[in-house]
Amino acid sequence: MQLYWARDVREADRIAIEEMGIPSLALMENAARAVVRELVRLLPDPLAGRVTVVCGKGNNGGDGMAVARLLRGAGYVPEVLLLADPSALSGDAKAQYERLDGAVPVHLLFRESDLDELARNLSEADLVVDCLLGTGLGGPVRGLFARAIAAINASGAFVVAVDIPSGLSGDALLPDDDAVCADLTLTLALAKPILYTPEAASLCGEVRLLDIGIPPAASGRLPVAGELLEASWAAPFFGARRPTAHKGDLGRLLLVAGGLGKSGAAVLAARGALRAGAGLVTVACPASSQPIIAAALPEAMTLPLPETAEGTLSMDALIPLLKTLKEVDAAGMGPGIGPIPETSALCRELYGQCPVPMVVDADALNAFAGQQGGLAEHAAARVLTPHPGEMARVVGGNAASVLASRYTLVPQWAETWGATVLMKGSRTLVAAPGKPWRMNASGGPHMAGPGFGDVLTGVIAALLGRGLRDADAASLGAWWHGAAADLAAEDLGGYGLLASECADALPLIEGEMRCP
Repeated sequence: MQLYWARDVREADRIAIEEMGIPSLALMENAARAVVRELVRLLPDPLAGRVTVVCGKGNNGGDGMAVARLLRGAGYVPEVLLLADPSALSGDAKAQYERLDGAVPVHLLFRESDLDELARNLSEADLVVDCLLGTGLGGPVRGLFARAIAAINASGAFVVAVDIPSGLSGDALLPDDDAVCADLTLTLALAKPILYTPEAASLCGEVRLLDIGIPPAASGRLPVAGELLEASWAAPFFGARRPTAHKGDLGRLLLVAGGLGKSGAAVLAARGALRAGAGLVTVACPASSQPIIAAALPEAMTLPLPETAEGTLSMDALIPLLKTLKEVDAAGMGPGIGPIPETSALCRELYGQCPVPMVVDADALNAFAGQQGGLAEHAAARVLTPHPGEMARVVGGNAASVLASRYTLVPQWAETWGATVLMKGSRTLVAAPGKPWRMNASGGPHMAGPGFGDVLTGVIAALLGRGLRDADAASLGAWWHGAAADLAAEDLGGYGLLASECADALPLIEGEMRCP
């Protein structure tokens, strides 16, 4: 799903109205009808509950007044709480106020002295429709509107926000201050990024996108702010294998992984790659780890290599690794590889010289701490998969600061390094040079455990080996990995889910996606 800033959605409105001749009031009526259809599903019996529509003076308030009028026409008995002096209304909001014409009770509550009546009316509602502020908020809410938001949240009613919960901005990614906490958000015309960010998603509840009749020719002229990775986005990538396919057709991978005490990370990465359909997987590992990895996953091949005294790969492994990399389609590097200086130096050399697409994780990323300029020097496509702590070690700061600035920081460094950067975490973020960022909608807190990142490395490596571009491999890998964890959690529960169980659910997701 493509995401658009509210300022650009307003431009689509302008194109539809001024260039295509669609009356603005007609678009508002379309929006109100679409909202009413959803509200009727919530309250199929007009007598089942009390509906209160909270309106401000702008177009969002106009939407709300139109909704109240149409609900009345459908047999419901709504009321409007108007937090504006009617004399201050203009344009379509004024027209909608005049159309009410006494058919719907309107309570004028725009003074500080009206707060008690506002709170009382809200406390008696079963369903509150939030049409107070809309998408164009320019900063934190203050005064009467802030108290109105608090009263809506304290009402105990089921809250439906029209377009966006009041207090959030459609031109931001983070909440500024207090906002309406909606159970359902009915967003109009085009989806806005803040509705899906982990910082604001809990304020939006379920989000449904409603068509209000803006022609595709208008919306198609808008720049895309970002993209939400959902099943509908992922589905086209899951085609059936051709009947004559053999393992050599499905991607030959080399995973540079494992070390003393961390051979499990290598096993999980290889398991993720194999479960994601890779044809041939070889784990390049320290010689002392080779028997453990071979015994744990007999479907993977192993390449035992020279090691340091600490049981990690040594620089003597560089020549055989470069030779082997000429024989594969893609590579992965980092899981369990260890932070030993000599091994880090090996990682930096491999990163720069590897002639095939490579996904880079864990200590292979930490190898560039204080040397992040080296990440811009590579011979083929690179996908970097840091969590916030690893990103902070590479670019500076700490995990909290990286997390707070990730929507600008991740695309910035993707451009600088000429690589796809996947920032792991809630609603994983993927950025590639010259493209809008992507946010993953699958997965959840059941993935807060060891080894999930190793599985992801294997999945992305498998997709690179299949021939997907780096941005698509990272994006599909994030969604598929999260969807598999979601499916495994449904069967096993959300606590104690193992990364290996996530890997084992990958083929089940692939099968579901190919089924009609």
